[in-house]
Amino acid sequence: MSKKRGGPGGFDMGNLMGMMQKAQEQAEKMKKKLEAELRDKTVEGSTGGGLVTVTATGNLDVRAVKIDASLLKPEEKDMLEDLVAAAVNVALKKAKGLADEAQQGELGSLMGGMGLPGMGGGGGGMPDLSKLFGG
Repeated sequence: MSKKRGGPGGFDMGNLMGMMQKAQEQAEKMKKKLEAELRDKTVEGSTGGGLVTVTATGNLDVRAVKIDASLLKPEEKDMLEDLVAAAVNVALKKAKGLADEAQQGELGSLMGGMGLPGMGGGGGGMPDLSKLFGG
């Protein structure tokens, strides 16, 4: 007859460590998948009524800057610089939102697939705590 390892209540530390390692491996796989997906997604930020448009990827790389020809005059230089900076900021904020949204989706998938009691997944499900906090 084999004895169950662990402490009080038959808690198995080896099983817990294995589950933690599996979760870490899944998180690393999801991170790599997310980074690849974000590299392929793009957003645009425009300023000046579309006079300047910047395209950026979900991992915050600026891919393109489009400038309306009417701004390519020496007397418009200061305004052009301001519009480019503003358009870059708009595009990067959108790209960050895209990344945050994708990361939340992946985190939910990871927690849902772990099967840990009380943590979502097949082992019991995460309780709805919003009611406790007035949500």
